[in-house]
This record gives sequence, C-alpha cells and structure tokens, in this order.
Amino acid sequence: MALRPVKQHLQNYFNSKSASSYKETRNGLDGLSYSTKFSPWLSNGSISARQIISELQKYETEVEANESTYWIYFELLWREYFQWYAHSHRAKLFKFNGIKNTNPTTSFYPERFQKWCRGNTPYPIVNACMKQLNATGYMSNRGRQLVASCFVHELNLDWRYGAAYMEQQLIDYDVASNWGNWQYLAGVGADPRGHRRFDLEKQTQIYDPERLFIKRWGGDQNLEPLDSRDTVDWPI
Repeated sequence: MALRPVKQHLQNYFNSKSASSYKETRNGLDGLSYSTKFSPWLSNGSISARQIISELQKYETEVEANESTYWIYFELLWREYFQWYAHSHRAKLFKFNGIKNTNPTTSFYPERFQKWCRGNTPYPIVNACMKQLNATGYMSNRGRQLVASCFVHELNLDWRYGAAYMEQQLIDYDVASNWGNWQYLAGVGADPRGHRRFDLEKQTQIYDPERLFIKRWGGDQNLEPLDSRDTVDWPI
C-alpha cells in the first residue's frame, strides 16, 4: 500500500541524509532541499512534532548525530514553545503591544503596505521574497524574518497587518508560530532584546551574494519609493 504523502516525505527526508547538513543549508531562500519542509503538514495536523522527533532520534542512532540534527530538534522546540505561548497569552497574541506594556512607534500607511504586499518596495531581497510568497504560498524562514524586519523597521508599519497578510497567503500558516514570531521581531513579544532589525543589504550579501534569488523572482524590477509625493513634495 502506498504511503500517504506526509509519511512518504518523512521517510524520504531522513533517507536522504539531508538532516546531517540542515544547519548549513537551513537559511536558503529557494528550492526544496535546503530545509525539512514539514511545516505544511505540521500546520494542518497531519503530523506532529513528536513523530518527527521520533524519526530524528532513529536517524541519530543509526546514521549520525551532529549539530545539524540537534538544530532540527531545536527548531521543533521553538515551534512548540509558541504553541504554549499562544495558550498562555491568548488574546494578547493579536494585540498591538503584544505582551508588553508599551505600544510600538509604528502606524499604518496604506501605500507602503500595498507596495510591501506586491513586492514593489525599494528593497530587492524583500521584493523577491514577497513575489515568491504570492506565487507559491511559501517563503523560507530567513525570508520571513527579512520581510518582517523591513515591514516594522524600514516601513514603520503596524506589525499586525503583516502577520495578517501572512495568515492569508501561507500554505503552512500556523496561528501560534506566525503571530508569535511577528511579535518577537516587532519587539512586543518574547524577545528580551527588543527589536530585531536586519540590515537588508548585509543579509543580501550573505544569503544571495550573486543575487540569483532576486533575479529569479524579479526583486530588482519595479522598485518604487516608499511614498508618492505631490508637486510641492508633500507625501500623498
């Protein structure tokens, strides 16, 4: 009898030995093999973190245990943490100030939000990620951090609108992980360091030095300024 797709993927992943190099590849931006790709099935309940960890431990016993296999376990723990975070904080998961006592110094600018959604910002790496999301329903973990950092820190937008757009678009959308991670990056969640701001040019140099990902998804096309201006240079 044929295996269900999720079981087949679980088997194929650990048969491929990709787990042994996960930490080195996990920050990839495009393709199928750089990460585990378990998230769509985790999000709809077809598989549990416990089942994946069981296969991971079997792999570590029979094949190899290293920093990469530990990192898969660590990422699953991080996901589990957000499930309990959501259970604990309930409605605060969706509040502007999150679990903090002060509001962020951000607002809502419709034009900036629209450009971010469409991938027409001044930031090519962000544009490429957003166009990838809109076309496929998926974005890498690294990409999600970059577009969220841009949303909050470069565009100064209310983080909740970004989280809501991800909720609408992602094929692996998970309430706790999505909203918890957005709070974390916006400085209103579990991160004791506060705001997590990424230098987008530096991140591009590290993760897309040849700009192949940007070129593939047209991230350097239709670059637009953040705000339109009228004839006397006032923002519209």
